[in-house]
Amino acid sequence: MALIEVGNGLLYPALRKAGVTLGPGRTPSAAQFQDAIDELNRLLGSLHCDPYFVFGLDVLTFPLVAGQKVYTIGVDPTGGPDADVPFPAPNSITFANYLSGTPVLRSAVDVFTAQQWASVELQDTGATIPTGIYYDRDYPIGKLYVYGQPPGDDLELYVWRDLVEISTPADEVQLPPGYEDVLVLQLACRLAPQFGKQLDPLVLQQARESLMRVESINAPRPIADTSGLSSGGGYNIYTDQ
Repeated sequence: MALIEVGNGLLYPALRKAGVTLGPGRTPSAAQFQDAIDELNRLLGSLHCDPYFVFGLDVLTFPLVAGQKVYTIGVDPTGGPDADVPFPAPNSITFANYLSGTPVLRSAVDVFTAQQWASVELQDTGATIPTGIYYDRDYPIGKLYVYGQPPGDDLELYVWRDLVEISTPADEVQLPPGYEDVLVLQLACRLAPQFGKQLDPLVLQQARESLMRVESINAPRPIADTSGLSSGGGYNIYTDQ
């Protein structure tokens, strides 16, 4: 991953491609930089809602309390009470495991949708191994419901990695290959109309293509479940046997 200074690496080329900064090597004004930072943060927030743009998962592990069903997760920027899990509230939880024993045994835990969680008739089941979780994405403090409340052990969550928020042009960010191009071109598309400029159609085309390249890398690769297709042994997709 390359380390990029936001001002020179993202904001300046975006302002140039948007036609705001017309001459090469000219430094944008402080107001132009600030407008570009504000728009970049809005762009990052929007892209963070796209699962195909998230380039990594963070593994979050925390201890379970005997009999506890609901856990708060997040960090209150106003300095409110600490959550049970003082980690920035994730935008989404992709996978979860229940960890027990030594050496650690991982047992997969289903991540329920709101409809699945609402359909559970008996949600309080103490002293049992968790088989599912439901994440209520409240913000800045979310709530995590555990279906099956064990006497202890740990829960492991695979959560979307947050995209950093930018404060000044001097900030530095680390981006995987291809992401710098996406952010510069997408930001240019947003800045052109904001400054009353006509966007070059080639820039718009490049912005679409760069985003498609990144999303094609992050798109999940489905794994076919062939269990039950054959009474004995495996299933051959080429012979349908």
